[in-house]
Amino acid sequence: MTLVLPDCIRHSRNQAGKAFIDIAHPAVSARIALEGAHLLQCTPSGQAPMLWVSPDDPQLPGKSLRGGIPLCWPWFGGDRPQSAHGIARRAPWQLSAAEQDAEGVYLRFELPADCIAEQLPGEPWQVHVEYRLGAAIEVQLTTRNLGEQPMKLSQALHTYLPVTAIQQARISGLDGAAYIDALDDWTHKTQAGDIDFTGELDRIYYGTSAAVQLHDAAHPVVVERQGSESVVVWNPWQAKSLRLSEFPANGYLGMLCIEAANAGPDARLLQPGESHTLGTRIRPANPAAAHVITQDSVQ
Repeated sequence: MTLVLPDCIRHSRNQAGKAFIDIAHPAVSARIALEGAHLLQCTPSGQAPMLWVSPDDPQLPGKSLRGGIPLCWPWFGGDRPQSAHGIARRAPWQLSAAEQDAEGVYLRFELPADCIAEQLPGEPWQVHVEYRLGAAIEVQLTTRNLGEQPMKLSQALHTYLPVTAIQQARISGLDGAAYIDALDDWTHKTQAGDIDFTGELDRIYYGTSAAVQLHDAAHPVVVERQGSESVVVWNPWQAKSLRLSEFPANGYLGMLCIEAANAGPDARLLQPGESHTLGTRIRPANPAAAHVITQDSVQ
């Protein structure tokens, strides 16, 4: 059955042929790539864009996108010897639900079973992602183990956020939290005070589900998490920026990543029939500027 889309949602392609879902709602404009079910852009009405996207990315079919919220699934980083961050970022997802109300839109994407079987033989996963977009961004990535054996799951919502100037940005909410420093031989350390940025930073904070706040002159946001006791904080700084694909040499100055995750010690072991939802909600730091969008409110 063909899915009937609300008037504010339509299919499109860029000049290279990459397929997108475009949202033009009175409360929010957004773009999601069908490859990866990748939320690339989201701008609430009257606000600045909430996500950072590389201006150097040609956004080609079959290629991962640099920016927005890549879905790292069903493994994060180098947890397996295959390509980093799993299969979801390049896979062809299917839009299975699209609804709107006065406050925004709700969309659901599913990764087809035959795609999972082809790329992960012997791993009977089922996975879908839900987006609720309006004054805030809400993402829920739900995985179920359909097999007869336990299966390990690590994952992240690899969120790229804009900042005015990286040297003035800071992150609060993780004082006293343990973290793994990927730049220091994966040493376990403890955060003291706020996080600031004076060089490359790549850390997995774990053992905490607390919300964190990005303090920035033009883009202050709060990042909340669901089903997550780990959060990844990353900025490549200058030298690594030069080695990254589709990334401007000075791109590190205007972005950082705060990623709701199940990473490091927070990787999950899903028993047969068990499901797990990893979620994040990103809202303006001024609580009055955001409104919770729930599936129940979408008609």
